[in-house]
Amino acid sequence: MNPSDVFVHTGTTKARANGVELCYQTFGDPANPPLLLIMGLAAQMVVWDEDFCELLASRGYHVIRFDNRDVGESTWVKDGPAPTMSEVLMMPYTGKNIPAAYTLRDMAGDTAGLLEALGYDSAHVVGLSMGGMIAQELAVHFPERVRTLTSIMSSTGDPSLPQATPAALAVLSRDVPPDKDGYVASYVRSWAVLNGDLLPFNAERTARTASTSFDRGINPAGVARQMLAIISSGNRTGALGSLDVPTLVIHGTNDPLVPVEAGHATARAVPGAKLDLVEGMGHTLPRQTWPQIADAIAAHAR
Repeated sequence: MNPSDVFVHTGTTKARANGVELCYQTFGDPANPPLLLIMGLAAQMVVWDEDFCELLASRGYHVIRFDNRDVGESTWVKDGPAPTMSEVLMMPYTGKNIPAAYTLRDMAGDTAGLLEALGYDSAHVVGLSMGGMIAQELAVHFPERVRTLTSIMSSTGDPSLPQATPAALAVLSRDVPPDKDGYVASYVRSWAVLNGDLLPFNAERTARTASTSFDRGINPAGVARQMLAIISSGNRTGALGSLDVPTLVIHGTNDPLVPVEAGHATARAVPGAKLDLVEGMGHTLPRQTWPQIADAIAAHAR
């Protein structure tokens, strides 16, 4: 049976949380345990593919995806700095210090506020890349909100860990084309780099996600502010050592943006954490990895 034949998702709506409005969408039976998905840097909730969300819902969860602040249809921060990504990435070399408008802990507060607005005391929390960092901050500062933690292709923030490849780093600093056709083409090229060359890359599906993202709203200054939040939030290794929450770390062995050593470091940092490596996966979730990842998340949450 196709999960999409059974689990119908709701339309998007917004909730007030921690002083911002967050756009969210749910999948599956609201009577099932909540499973909250937190997306990464620059990425809107639509990067959590609908079919993947329905796959998780078919495993017995009420799945929630949402736009972080400063992307998509959630609140775009109007006050504070509006740097370019290049300016943020060059800070170590220029000596220029750009103050962060908010931190990952603030974004964790957004997430906690969203759960409260939806009427949930807690949820199974799954974060990808920057979303994994937010999920870690949520578990550290709002432990009562986290039933289980799954951190995917993310990091502890330890600056001594291996860094992104030059090609992946170039993706972050690439200028955002103002027109839709240019944006979609650039988006596909960027995700092809992040996907790596060991698993197939679906350019057509990626282009559809890019088109939807463009129509929902593109905010380059917001993305740079999110990057500042990552940089200003520092190293979580010590704080993660205090966690008392079942933790699963999922990481691709071919990740060019957040190398696999960061997954190993995250699993070492959290007491009792389990590490699940996905052979050949880069910094994307290729369709062929979905069953393995969905099964791992569902089994962990159970």
